[in-house]
Formats: sequence, C-alpha cells, structure tokens
Amino acid sequence: MLVHFPIVFWSCAVAADVVGMFSYAELAAGVAFGALALGGISGLLAAIAGVFDFFDLPKDSPARDPAITHLMAMFSAWLIFLVALALHGYPPTTPVSIASLIASATGFIAMAYGAWVGGKLVYEFGVGTTPGTKGSKV
Repeated sequence: MLVHFPIVFWSCAVAADVVGMFSYAELAAGVAFGALALGGISGLLAAIAGVFDFFDLPKDSPARDPAITHLMAMFSAWLIFLVALALHGYPPTTPVSIASLIASATGFIAMAYGAWVGGKLVYEFGVGTTPGTKGSKV
C-alpha cells in the first residue's frame, strides 16, 4: 500500500507542472512543489520497505534480477524528482522552468518503468505478498 503514495504524488506533480507551464497559475506551481516534496518523503519510506523485501528474497529466487531493476529504476526516479523539486525553488514561482518540467517528465518515465517492473514482482513472483496467497510463488 505504501508504494502507491509516491506514484500518486509524483503523477500529480507532473500534471501540475504541465498546467503551470501553460497557464501561469500560481496554485499549480504550489501543488507541484508540494506533491514533489510529499512524493520524495513517501518514496523514501517505500524504498526502505522495498529494501527489506529485497533482503527477504532467497539468493536463488528468479525475482532477484527484476527486483534489482525495480530498485534501480525507482531510486533513479526518486533522485530525478528531487532534482525537479530543487529546480522549482522555494517559494515556487510561475511559470515552471523548462528544466523542472523536463526533470519531472524524465522522473515520471523512470517511475512508470519501475512501477511496471514492481507490478511484475508482485503479480508474477508474489514478492511482498503473504505466503500462501494467490500469486505467491517465491
């Protein structure tokens, strides 16, 4: 459940950045800044939980390689979104800088790929599920 928060926050940040870029709405810049910050915090918490799940995997698990890919993609997204947050500056201003918009879009792509791999980990390998439940193969 924890992993959904950074995905939602960062998706909202990208949407707010796009709106802020074309409408010069101060509210959009504030929403993007807040969503980036909350995504960073919740992403860090999700990463900590993910590292614990990773270390629970057996060394010979077929889920190990996709788990490493997932961790790398999501950590990359986290770092890119932190760069986007820094580029926003405080207090956030309109219009959003093109560099911040590019960083947010790049972070979104990394996040989307990492989330797809994370979905495979859960639904194909049963990582993070309760043993004995449907989909648990590890």
